[in-house]
Amino acid sequence: MANEITRLLPFRQYDDNDVINFYSYDGETGEAGSVVRVSNGDLQNEPVKYVERTDSDSWDPTLGHALSLYPEVPYKVTKVSDTGAGVRALGIMLRDVRNKDENGENLLYYPEKKEELQCVVSGEAVPIATKGLFTINVNGLTNGVAPAVNSWALPSLNGTLTGVATTAAAHHTHHAHAVGQFIATGNRVSQGTTDAFAGAYAILKLEC
Repeated sequence: MANEITRLLPFRQYDDNDVINFYSYDGETGEAGSVVRVSNGDLQNEPVKYVERTDSDSWDPTLGHALSLYPEVPYKVTKVSDTGAGVRALGIMLRDVRNKDENGENLLYYPEKKEELQCVVSGEAVPIATKGLFTINVNGLTNGVAPAVNSWALPSLNGTLTGVATTAAAHHTHHAHAVGQFIATGNRVSQGTTDAFAGAYAILKLEC
């Protein structure tokens, strides 16, 4: 299934003015809906640079003495991996970062399919939402566990989200690191055919 790596379900509400198109993801692949933070924002760098890709999907100069350069945005984001103090999230990625489609076709050379999948390839700017309503599927929830309604949404393992109760004791500890609030939850069940996103899901009120 083409879209099975995403962590977002279709329902969402956001304003384009709350979307940042300034950074590329620092990995070869990444899931839409992942919580990210800035890892490189050095404005001494040019906004676009041309690099030799070293991954297995780039052009292979089998004849030797050849050069193939790819455009890359040098300002980077990376997944937020914990709820630790001092970690401030920028937002969530709105598109997958992919290298291949579901048939193994290299998306570097297949821009039409890249648009169909609504993804970007590594090095391209990825849209990052900082505010809005988004539906997070089971893959975007830490350990696939549904959070409690009205709980704080905190980044956790591998850019996923977890819910923390909004008690007075937790307020000062977690509020500064929260990316929003979970306002509704549900459970998807396979019916007839296997649902790739069967399991818990939640609506996130994102406010970074």
